[in-house]
Amino acid sequence: MPFVHRDFAIPMAAAQTLISLAFATIAVMTLVYGPLSDRFGRRPVILAGTALFCAGSVIAGLAPTPELLILGRMLQAAGSSAGLVLTRAIVHDVYGRDRSGQVLAYLTVVMIFVPMLSPLAGGLLLDHVGWRTIFGVCAGVGFAALAALAACLPETNAARRADLGLRSTFASFGVLLRDPRYLGPALFFSLVMATFFATQAALPYLIVEAHGGTATEYGLWFAVACAFYVAGNYASGRWAHRVPRGKLVLACGVGCLATSAAGLAAASLLPWSTALGFVPTIALCFFGAVAIAPVQAEAVSAQPGHAGAASGLMSGLQMAIGAAVVQLVGLAHDGTPYPMFAALVACSALALLAFGFAGARERRAPAAAAATG
Repeated sequence: MPFVHRDFAIPMAAAQTLISLAFATIAVMTLVYGPLSDRFGRRPVILAGTALFCAGSVIAGLAPTPELLILGRMLQAAGSSAGLVLTRAIVHDVYGRDRSGQVLAYLTVVMIFVPMLSPLAGGLLLDHVGWRTIFGVCAGVGFAALAALAACLPETNAARRADLGLRSTFASFGVLLRDPRYLGPALFFSLVMATFFATQAALPYLIVEAHGGTATEYGLWFAVACAFYVAGNYASGRWAHRVPRGKLVLACGVGCLATSAAGLAAASLLPWSTALGFVPTIALCFFGAVAIAPVQAEAVSAQPGHAGAASGLMSGLQMAIGAAVVQLVGLAHDGTPYPMFAALVACSALALLAFGFAGARERRAPAAAAATG
């Protein structure tokens, strides 16, 4: 964002839309991909989405104006939504409720190795080549992924629903949103992910623009944060059968809140440094990663007949909340880390409240049924 802000001479709030509008696009498109995959199958939908990601990357890389750059980013985001939604649904198709949490945790360990290197690679490209090259790399990776999916991915949805139309889709969303077994985990996941989005929206500007650091420096620190994210997912896979899901998720939520509050306190007492911004982020990555796989598995398996819709709605909530948090952090930006840490505290606290309240409702429902019976 700082480099686009400079090259196009646009306000930082306008450059921030490269993230917030992308998240908003994902929020809308994830509501579409899940039900489509429930009706037509996972394979054709994820192939179409990946092709759209490739097209958006090419448009963004060649964009002569900020408007076309934002359009390309939105198309790129619309395409990437398919992978966000259908990865969880495919894992659920293959492994079911009991093993999907563990498999998602281990799968994330594998998936994170490339993303943990990409900010460092992107930083080097930004410092030595230019930001357009990043979109060229995205397009190349997208075409490679499209070829691999076409060659290797079978259809996993054996229970496609030919009757699923627009009305039934919205009915499915309504059923899910009224189910505390789904709503609590989905909101917890979305709010914890929003903390990650807030840090990645604020830290590049704070390090590069406000305090004169380099994109490479940011990429190195981000790689460390990703390593702790990997460690958290690995720990989640190891602990999946040893600790009840609810207790594990709540403990990690408390860890996220404590880390965020400690970061806000440190920012008030200590002079700014890159470490001050990233050390709490690193701890947050670990606690959040431990909780993310079990809480996703809990949400997607709440209504087995609507696994695609459940995954899509969860991604939509994730991106809608993430987009709002990112834009609020951007609007409140004052060259200090306070808006970022305040957002982290708020999101962590709300995540705990949502999960705890929905869990309390779920526990009350059987008791009320027993009393009336």
